[in-house]
Amino acid sequence: MVLLKQRQQIAIKQESTAGTAIALALGDVVQTTGDANWDPDVQMTERAVMSGVLSKRGSVPGTQAAKITWSQYLRGAGVAPADGVTEGDFAVPFKGCGVGGTDSGAPTAEQILYAPSSTLAVDETTGAYCTVALYQDGKIYKIHGAVGNCTLTFTTGAPVLAEFEFTGVYNAPVDGAFLVPSYSAIIEPAFLDAALSVHGFATAKISALTLNFGNEIAMRPYPNTTTGFFTAQIVGRKPTGTIDVEEVLAGTKNWFTNWLAGTKGSITTGAFPSGGTNYNQFDFDIPKAQVTKVGLADREGIVTAPIDFEATANADAGDDEWNLIQT
Repeated sequence: MVLLKQRQQIAIKQESTAGTAIALALGDVVQTTGDANWDPDVQMTERAVMSGVLSKRGSVPGTQAAKITWSQYLRGAGVAPADGVTEGDFAVPFKGCGVGGTDSGAPTAEQILYAPSSTLAVDETTGAYCTVALYQDGKIYKIHGAVGNCTLTFTTGAPVLAEFEFTGVYNAPVDGAFLVPSYSAIIEPAFLDAALSVHGFATAKISALTLNFGNEIAMRPYPNTTTGFFTAQIVGRKPTGTIDVEEVLAGTKNWFTNWLAGTKGSITTGAFPSGGTNYNQFDFDIPKAQVTKVGLADREGIVTAPIDFEATANADAGDDEWNLIQT
């Protein structure tokens, strides 16, 4: 039987006990775009037997981890959002990246605010740890005790793209059928009519804005398991991003001044598209983005000033470097 690359799906679910794989079902499937992939990582210790010849004597397989990567566009649930109940299918992958949701709003104006959570990253019962599987045309590639990192890309005229990379404990691939969920017919909102403002400059012309959650991930060694690992763990984060603003005269906006002064400013949008469908709109906010690099480039012959930035804590309490509101 020939296995076809395009016949694939991803399912993901939070584990009720960190490090214990949980069964996946129809409702755990996320709608992906582009290729998903599974990448095993097995420690191989060379035996390094010394002898009178140069021949090698093989290696000893040891600890076993793996990564699963995929991309998906962000869409709302199409109904009043409630954390853990009615959410877009990006919500569980977000939680696996240490990003929690908070409900608010009166009827017809309900919303969920997603933001980094240091507590979620270490909670071993309702936290970030997930079981993730790539179903690839009759075969299942799985990891458990997995946590992730994500990069969001806001491209003008396209839906917001979330690129996930989850690291976890290796599971031996097995044969298995696809799950057969009901795929959402909700059309993903495009990044248009967004009221974007960059460091107080409300007319910045950009092609794309990116945000990397910046999660640092380590494996937790555990010799009492057959794989040598207990779970993966988010041990730190440093959210960073890029934005390719069209260059303007210094008297209009001097990005280099902001960089050299160490200025922290906001990068914000309104709900976009502003005239879009209720419960299928997004609002993005970085309260204190510090410019770490400004360059000089061009986009189809138009001069740009590509900016690198770091999303820093807003308040003393932290866990507020950025937020994404689904409304």
